[in-house]
Amino acid sequence: MNDLLIYALVGLAIIAGLILGWFYMQTYTVSGYVMNFEGQPIRNAEIVFSGNYSSVYTNDQGYWVKNGLNGKVAVDVVMAGWRFTPGVTVNESRSNVDFFGIQQRVITIFPVGQKPRDILIDSQNGKGYVTVSGENSVDVFDLNNYSILSKISVGMTPWGIALDKNNGKIYVSNFGGNTITVIDEKSDKVVSNIKVGNEPLGIAIDQKTDKIYVANNFDNTVSVIDGKTNSVFETINVGKSPSDVVVDENNNIVYVANAGSNTISVLNGSTGMVTKTLNVGMNPSAMALNPKNGMLYVLNVSDGTISIIKESGVVKTVNIASGVDEIAFDPSVDAIYVADAKDNALIFINAKTGSIIKKISVGTDPFGIAIDPKGEIYVSNYGNGTISVIN
Repeated sequence: MNDLLIYALVGLAIIAGLILGWFYMQTYTVSGYVMNFEGQPIRNAEIVFSGNYSSVYTNDQGYWVKNGLNGKVAVDVVMAGWRFTPGVTVNESRSNVDFFGIQQRVITIFPVGQKPRDILIDSQNGKGYVTVSGENSVDVFDLNNYSILSKISVGMTPWGIALDKNNGKIYVSNFGGNTITVIDEKSDKVVSNIKVGNEPLGIAIDQKTDKIYVANNFDNTVSVIDGKTNSVFETINVGKSPSDVVVDENNNIVYVANAGSNTISVLNGSTGMVTKTLNVGMNPSAMALNPKNGMLYVLNVSDGTISIIKESGVVKTVNIASGVDEIAFDPSVDAIYVADAKDNALIFINAKTGSIIKKISVGTDPFGIAIDPKGEIYVSNYGNGTISVIN
C-alpha cells in the first residue's frame, strides 16, 4: 500500500513538472527602445503591460526588456509630459517593440480680436471661446477649421471664462465693468448680467454644487453665485488682490490666489469659511489643479516660480522663468504648461519632477491656455491678437 502511494506521488510530481515546463516554454521576452522624434533615447520612461505584469523602465540608452510574458499582452509607454506612438499588443511571435515621442508643434495660428485673454474649449459642441479684452467681446471659433463663428458683446475688459455644465451657461468676468456676463451655450446669446465685486478676474465653477466663484481683485473678496438662480448669495473675504480661483470638487475645497499678499486662501466648499492661509511666492496670479490627486500648482509671476500645494501646505517650489503669465495642467500626460511672455513660448513641465521638458514658440505675449480632450493645446497671444494651436 505504501509503495502504491509513493508511486502515485512520484507520478503527480512528474505531471506537475511537465505542466510547469510546458508553461515555462510558452512564456516569451519582449524588448525595445523609446526614442524622441529626433531618434535620441529617452531614459526612465515607464513601459506598462496589461494583466498583472509589473512595469519596467528604460535605461540611459532608452532600452527596456520584459521577461516571462504569456499569451497576448498589451504594451504601452508612459512618461509625464510626453505623447508617444500608440501602444501595441504582443505575443510570442513578436519580440521587439519600439516607441517614439510625437513631435508637438504649432499647427496653425488664427486671428481673433485685440488683446485676447482666457480661453474656454467646449468640445461637446465643437466650439471654442476667447475673451477679447480690447474689444469688450467674446470671440467664438470652430474647433475643426478655426474660423470665427461669432462675436458676442459682453462687459468692459472681459477676463475669465468658464462653462457651467449643469445649466449650459457660460460665465465671463468683466474686469472693467464689475459684472459677470452669462451666455447661453447653445445659442451664444447673452441671457443676463450679474453684478459682483470690483475688478472681477478669475472665475471657477463647482460642477457638483453648481456654485460659481469669482475673485474680486479690488475688493479682496470672492463672490459666490448660485448657478440655478444666477444671483450672488455670498461674499467671502480673502487676502489682498485675489486674482484667480480654482475648485477641487473631489475634496470640496476652493483655492483663491491672493496676488497682493502672496498667499493662497483655502476655503471650505460647504461653509465658505476660510480654513487656512498658505504663504507662497511673490504675486501668485494663476493656478491649476491636478484633479486626480488634488495637487495644486500656483504660478508666482514676480519671482518666476511654481508653488506645489497639497491641502496641508506647500510641498515643493520649482523655479521656472521670469516673464510668465498663466498656467494649466494636462491630466492626459501629467504635464504643466506655462505661458512665457518674455520668450513668446509655451513651457512644457514634467508635473512629477518639476523639470522643464521643452519650449514651443507661439505668438506675441502669450496668456491664456486651454486643452482640448483630443490633445490640442490652445494659447491666446495677447500681443498680436491670435491663437496658436499646438497638436
